[in-house]
Amino acid sequence: MPEKTYTTHDIARFCDVYPSSVAKWINDGELRSYQTVGGHHRVTREDLAVFLQRLRIALPSELSSLMRVLIVDDDVEVARVLEGAFGRPPKLFQTEVCHDGIEALIRIGQQPPDLVILDVVLPKMDGVQVCRVLKTKPETRGIKVIAISGRNTPSTEKKLAEVKVDAFFRKPLDHDELLAKAAELLKLEQGVFARR
Repeated sequence: MPEKTYTTHDIARFCDVYPSSVAKWINDGELRSYQTVGGHHRVTREDLAVFLQRLRIALPSELSSLMRVLIVDDDVEVARVLEGAFGRPPKLFQTEVCHDGIEALIRIGQQPPDLVILDVVLPKMDGVQVCRVLKTKPETRGIKVIAISGRNTPSTEKKLAEVKVDAFFRKPLDHDELLAKAAELLKLEQGVFARR
């Protein structure tokens, strides 16, 4: 699934400037873009989010609401708490929860999230297998994956490293550390999850 991109006119609307100002930012190298075959500039959501945060311009709801987090944990209480933690910055994330590995892959295939919080021990298909599938397919390779587990074994960490997980946290979770890592992986400002 191609990543959502924005035109100079879209960005001008977000920033309340003329499209020529956006073109200047692009030409001056301040805003990263690529050109279509027809010579038009396009900016990915990720590059636009980084640019807007650098200028301290609030992320428009149209842009920020696209940040999707899939929480995969068979422990309903852990999933509920994580969903609440990602709900701290209002209107920044759309969270979804599922409770087994196969269901996770089906949902990711239907609508790829930006981030997956993935328990290692799951019914039907464990987190290592899910991560292996995600990181080997070109269309899902870019999805950030944070694995979590109550099992504290070196072999678990080794397996996760082999399947290229982006980060790993042991339960009980330090939510502030987990959220800081999520912000880093999604290239968001570190203070985005600060309590309001």
